[in-house]
Amino acid sequence: MADNAAAQRALYAVIFTVSLAVSTAFTMVPVYAERMGADYMTLGFMGAAAAVGYTVTTLVTGVLLDRYEKVRLYTLFNVAIAASMLTLVLARDVGDLISIRLLLGLTTGTFWVSSSAIVADLSPPELLTHSIAVYNLSWMSGMVAGPLLGGLISDALGFTALFAATALLVAAGAAVTALSPLGRVRLMKSRGAEKKDRSPLGPVAWGYVCLFPYALCCGVYFNIVPGHLSKIGYTATTIGLLLTLSDAAKGAGFLGVERLVRWGTRRSLALISVILAAPLLVFAVTTDLAIMAVVLAVYGLGNGLIEPIILNYIAQRAPAESRGLAMGVYETVFGVGSAISPVAAGLVSEAWTAGTVYTLLAVVVLTTIPLSWWLEEGAGTE
Repeated sequence: MADNAAAQRALYAVIFTVSLAVSTAFTMVPVYAERMGADYMTLGFMGAAAAVGYTVTTLVTGVLLDRYEKVRLYTLFNVAIAASMLTLVLARDVGDLISIRLLLGLTTGTFWVSSSAIVADLSPPELLTHSIAVYNLSWMSGMVAGPLLGGLISDALGFTALFAATALLVAAGAAVTALSPLGRVRLMKSRGAEKKDRSPLGPVAWGYVCLFPYALCCGVYFNIVPGHLSKIGYTATTIGLLLTLSDAAKGAGFLGVERLVRWGTRRSLALISVILAAPLLVFAVTTDLAIMAVVLAVYGLGNGLIEPIILNYIAQRAPAESRGLAMGVYETVFGVGSAISPVAAGLVSEAWTAGTVYTLLAVVVLTTIPLSWWLEEGAGTE
């Protein structure tokens, strides 16, 4: 148990480091593309390329994690992320960025699947909800610091220096994985476990359904919003500050998750859906900096509540022998939503206005309320 505790601490440090690098790069790539002349449609295709790669990899990663040793795979995955992130330095036009975003989607799709599966395997069952909360805070802390850091570095030193630094950070995370107590842990699935459950995802299927409307919002948030803010005149530093504020609010949302879990998943999702929809409606009609800051903070709070609520629901109910697959499908849903929504947002923006996109997303996210009534309440089983 002591070894597992030390391994968990090392894992949380790696999750923070890699999340910091990934969020910094992902926030600034749309801004970089907009400076190269990308329109909303191009930003949409760029986001879709990343999401397609992400979708493919997340499902494959979940299967690999259930078949092979998780920590060694995790180290290899992070090395691949570092190498792919370094290719951003070579980008010379928007076409290059679209190809590189596809590559980044393929590599980063391994990260959250493997991180969450390892956290769940290292945690005692009675502490799983708490471990998931700490896991969420670890990657969220990186995402809070990432956008502002990315804006400051790109304005001061340029995008090339920024992307080189993010690649170095991920490589450092891989080194920590290999050299820390985490590198001495071996997490293997026991043989014969695959036949214990004919439908390993059956108990959590409606969790994925409830996640999908939010996944559509995520595709626009990560791939369209930074470029949109650049188009209406904000500097990279200001954009980074706004998104850091949103991510800080998201981190604050994580702190209330354990209480919401006790309150009930259905009621929690109904409340969170309203919290997400309201700022989307305001975002559709404002360009004022102060209002934008409040809107993104409220939206971030909703993000910080919905993700761990659904992730906890899945982690608690997925069979232990299929947990890698369950986490993989969780991230795959994000990938599918993020592949669809940026292209759809680009088409809507070209046909009507950018504001129409956020109004439609508000309606979409409210569909989570009726969908959540099919969720089971009460604790899951191992």
